Amino acid sequence: MTTAQQTVVAAVTRLFGEKDPSAIDDFFGPVYVQHSALGVDGLDGIRGLMANLPEAFRYELVRSIADGDLVVTHGLYYGYGPGPVVGFDVWRVADGRIVEHWDALAPSSSADPRAAVDGPTAAATDVDAEESRRVALAGPTGDLVEHAPALGAAGPYSRGTVHQVVADGDLVFTRGEGTAGDAPAIVNDLWRVSDGRIAEHWTLISLIPAELPHGNGVF
Repeated sequence: MTTAQQTVVAAVTRLFGEKDPSAIDDFFGPVYVQHSALGVDGLDGIRGLMANLPEAFRYELVRSIADGDLVVTHGLYYGYGPGPVVGFDVWRVADGRIVEHWDALAPSSSADPRAAVDGPTAAATDVDAEESRRVALAGPTGDLVEHAPALGAAGPYSRGTVHQVVADGDLVFTRGEGTAGDAPAIVNDLWRVSDGRIAEHWTLISLIPAELPHGNGVF
């Protein structure tokens, strides 16, 4: 793991896995820019989130990848509804602290929520990340393993403009400003590259609300 990845995994494990709010002082800030549609800006926002977590809340981190100062976590959130929801979170690390966050949540389209997150849990470090980035951005060119998508909206979707690309070994995450039906959406894709082609794919589509609890935008 990179240093940034170690920081994020430790922070997420303490904060969401152990529900320990002291992780905020240890790993976050002093500036914390929030892009989530669910969170208030700044450290006070994340403190408020922790103070109001449902009693049944728990988080299962399935995988993480890192590219420079950006770290992506992919996992399952429990306690927000009758079933778990899938989440992609993007964290930016500066000087060993988490200073910025983007996310998207949606229920799995399968009766088995793990169907949306199954597969390899770590990047293959012996694969060139830049080549994987090139292949992922070129798009699928044949048969691949499609995991059950996590969908926050029904209907066809388009990926639109890609705002973030995080490449780590054979895994590449892209976050796009697209549409689902006629509504604006955050389109999250995780691609696994093997032998010069896309071999595996995970998707999460989340609608963008008309109003946000901050002025930072979701991208």
